[in-house]
Amino acid sequence: MLRDAFLPATLTHSREPVFRAVERPGIRYSAARWNPEALGRVVAALQEGGAALREIPAHDLLAAWGDTVATFLRTGSLERRALDPPLGRLCELSQDGLRAGLEAVLGGVRKEPAAALASRARPAPQELGPVLAVLASNLPGLAVQPLLPALLARRPVLLKSPSAEPLFAPAFLSALARREPRLAGALAAATWPGGDTHLETSVLEGVGTVLAYGEQAALDDLERRAPGKVVGYGPMTSLAVVAASADFRGAAEGLARDVALFDQRGCLSVVAVYTDGDAEALAGRLASELLDMARIWPPGPAAKPVSAAVQHVRFEAEMRGLRQFALSVREGTVIVDPRPELRPSPGLRTVRVHPLENLERLPAILAPWRGRLQGAALAGEKAWELEPRLVELGFSRCVAPGELQSPDATWHNGGIDPLEALEQER
Repeated sequence: MLRDAFLPATLTHSREPVFRAVERPGIRYSAARWNPEALGRVVAALQEGGAALREIPAHDLLAAWGDTVATFLRTGSLERRALDPPLGRLCELSQDGLRAGLEAVLGGVRKEPAAALASRARPAPQELGPVLAVLASNLPGLAVQPLLPALLARRPVLLKSPSAEPLFAPAFLSALARREPRLAGALAAATWPGGDTHLETSVLEGVGTVLAYGEQAALDDLERRAPGKVVGYGPMTSLAVVAASADFRGAAEGLARDVALFDQRGCLSVVAVYTDGDAEALAGRLASELLDMARIWPPGPAAKPVSAAVQHVRFEAEMRGLRQFALSVREGTVIVDPRPELRPSPGLRTVRVHPLENLERLPAILAPWRGRLQGAALAGEKAWELEPRLVELGFSRCVAPGELQSPDATWHNGGIDPLEALEQER
């Protein structure tokens, strides 16, 4: 049976935590009941396991990593066959959508990009201690992104899974430790209610670095309780710029992927498109491609509040007389909006296409969003001419449409070097 925890090797026969069976429709796993003392022992065990981690040759570490990632990329593997049904339900993604999402996340940390990151990694000072990675629940498989650089920096890792999706991290760690047993003492995964100060005090005191993904309020709370230790990856948004000279058909095909992947929940999900060309023609192309995407990657079940928010956006557009396209709520929403201001998307593959007579105006329009901008899909010469100014606003990834949601292990998420955040004292 799947578990929501993976314990360091020295604790596998411990009486704590106690596991209990959890059963939901289509989901069955064992969940650990944690207390502060048990979590404190996990961190202490990881500290001891760091010595073995530092002795593993880079070649052996990369071989085990690459083989584990390759296994999780194979949908027919034993690991995926056990994990996919409950993971799809927990993440509220269709099985095809989940498959595509995992291919994007895991594809970026395959052995080749992992080796590229390893080529400039160096062991962190041993006194820095273990790393706590606080994971968000919006994307499946996110655990691999902080895990890889931490291991390359030779720092033990505790992955704190979200309660909404507690299964991927322990399954991945279990598979990785089987391939390289010397890692078994330096890896742990656990699930507990985020923000529980009673549970987390011993953990935050025992780790040297906290890599935290989530809403800004949660990151601020962690920084207050673990001052100087937190590297935060807060909420970000992404968009596209399509110049009039670009191939609209090709751009729309790529943008549909950037919108539909993860059902538009990622920080690299496109929520708006700016163009100095024919906005209605581009929007029509995008709507057609989203319709095709809904057949290839069917959307997962939508929560009622999200559906209601999309209906509100549609109603507002109708009241304003804006151009919309004949898609169902689940297939996506494409609106041509002459107002240039960037607005958040309610989700469910909802995109606003903004006509701009002069793309040079875009950096000024986006200035209020400085610090909350992540990726830009760029098509056409005039769009790419904006890249330096977009980078100044904080964009960390500028690529062609269709490539936005597939960064590799070397990507500086939020402008943060994944190794520098772990190789020095904070």
